[in-house]
Amino acid sequence: MTELGDAEHRFIEAMALHFERQGGTRIGGRIHALLMLADEPLSLKRIAELLKVSAASVSTNIRACMSMGLVEPVSVPGDRQHYYIISSEGWESRLSTAEEAMKAFVRVCRGALASPRLADKAHLREAAEFCEFYLAEMAGIAERWRAARAARPSRASKASKGRTA
Repeated sequence: MTELGDAEHRFIEAMALHFERQGGTRIGGRIHALLMLADEPLSLKRIAELLKVSAASVSTNIRACMSMGLVEPVSVPGDRQHYYIISSEGWESRLSTAEEAMKAFVRVCRGALASPRLADKAHLREAAEFCEFYLAEMAGIAERWRAARAARPSRASKASKGRTA
């Protein structure tokens, strides 16, 4: 990846603000966006150069992106640097994390509703029922996504057709 143009910068900054609104860090959003645009693995040093931030900040935030399942490390033969790419399972990881958080929320609400003093609280019941409905509607979505993705022609195979060895 060479230098970034205006369109790339706009996308990276939009993703940075999105991450921040979701409780993450702007730099984490920038790293995620940059790796979404990259056609090859990027080193910590190259990420820092392209985003014009410190290598320490990239290192800290790349670990956060990895813990969310969005980014994964890869090796480049003959090179000892650490390289990173977008995780192919990242979207499913985010969905799974959101589902687990919603299930925990339901448990908290249902636990409160089990108390005779709180059993008639309509807002608690509504919250639990909505989340249970939502979870039931979302059931199987990851499996349907994998099936849809498997049915599509691979972008990697399309890209390799134009390359020569």
